Amino acid sequence: MAWMDEWLFPRRCPVCLDIVTPRGAWICDTCRGGLSPVVQPSCFRCGRQLIHTEEEYCSRCQKTGRSFDGGIAGWNYSSVPVRRLISEVKYHNHRQLLDYPCREMALAYGKKVKGWGIECLVPIPLHPSKKRRRGFNQAEEIAVRLADVWGIPIERRMLRRVRRTLPQKELGEAARLQNLLDAFDADLQIACRYRCVGLTDDILTTGSTMEACTRVLKAAGVRQVFCISLSATAGR
Repeated sequence: MAWMDEWLFPRRCPVCLDIVTPRGAWICDTCRGGLSPVVQPSCFRCGRQLIHTEEEYCSRCQKTGRSFDGGIAGWNYSSVPVRRLISEVKYHNHRQLLDYPCREMALAYGKKVKGWGIECLVPIPLHPSKKRRRGFNQAEEIAVRLADVWGIPIERRMLRRVRRTLPQKELGEAARLQNLLDAFDADLQIACRYRCVGLTDDILTTGSTMEACTRVLKAAGVRQVFCISLSATAGR
């Protein structure tokens, strides 16, 4: 009865936000190309797009020690449609808009993720009070869609946010990591089952959240951690 679902709950285009034309497609024909994918060269460590072709790492990964072992990012957050899409998901509960960008990202990076040997996806957790207010965790929604294509399980209980933090956007780069220290905790019994995991989140900016979570997971026994971001700000 998929046709009935499509008739009663038509898919919205992630670019124009109107009902997709033609019906049943993932994105409007006229909106293809409206989102800005991360293209090569990208940072070997965090996956954000680089400006200069001769570089291997973005400026943040060059000057900041990273604990995570590599990363990928699907879309450029500098793109207006990408920023609008993520805002619609987080603040207006339009989770269905994630279907197309997550699917395209999963197809583009499937071979790389398989080569890394990732055994499970771990969504960056929200504080329980924030998740109750929002009703869902966008990082988990992204993980569900990527896992569906990659055939990788999701571990929702491995990582916990145990302390509320100030909004990262209100802080400078140096203060972001300090704000996140001791904000996360890992379940040791779950973490010890895995050698290699992928952290999922919606936006990579400074990488402080991924860094804090990686440190916690590696302290719990995970050997390799890769960051998987739906979008990322550009490298400098």
